[in-house]
Amino acid sequence: MPCHRATALLLAAGLAGAAQANRPLNTDTADTITDGRCQFEPFAASSRSDGAPNERFWLLQLNCGVAAHSQLGGSLSRASADDTSEHAAAVGGKTSVIELKPGQTGLALGYGLGAVKPSGGSWSGEGLLLNGIASREIAEGWLVHANLGWTRSRSARRSSTTWGLATEYTVAPGWVLSAETYGDDRERPWAGVGALWQVNERFSVNASYGVQSSSPRVRQASVGFLIEF
Repeated sequence: MPCHRATALLLAAGLAGAAQANRPLNTDTADTITDGRCQFEPFAASSRSDGAPNERFWLLQLNCGVAAHSQLGGSLSRASADDTSEHAAAVGGKTSVIELKPGQTGLALGYGLGAVKPSGGSWSGEGLLLNGIASREIAEGWLVHANLGWTRSRSARRSSTTWGLATEYTVAPGWVLSAETYGDDRERPWAGVGALWQVNERFSVNASYGVQSSSPRVRQASVGFLIEF
């Protein structure tokens, strides 16, 4: 299908998004949302490669902090290319095993389940995600994150090992720049950069740009925002 790649990206983003709330990174972080607080975090993206139609997609995700240093959430997304569109949905969460704080590496486990609805078809269960997450403050203003996970695709009848490495730097109060590389053992890796502006305590905006080192190369740009309540 023309937007198959976008749907795969959306399902992956939805599975991750249902377990986190840390745009513009794709790599997850070991912190969790405070118990009793929620974060609504939509974004829109465009993906293109040489000789292929542009693929556009959006994703809505909501995550809330619950007891036992955990958060739960869900996401809904849509991908389109030319006259074809597809949908994906996911539910999941993240549980902190060791709290992230100065001088201590934070450890967490992310988990999610996903479903897809092809153009003209019906909803069916599709994806499963488990993700080990480590984060650490290495210097004032600097955070690093590492992920190692596993996904299962029902339609492809195969499993994949996923990974991610990222760093964040607070360049000024409310301004965070990030860089990362991520991927799986099935496809070429991605490299990306991002920026976040914390407008106030409960509202931020973000943007990212990534390139997959495939042939032809795939380029993806996204913008989004976060509201906490």
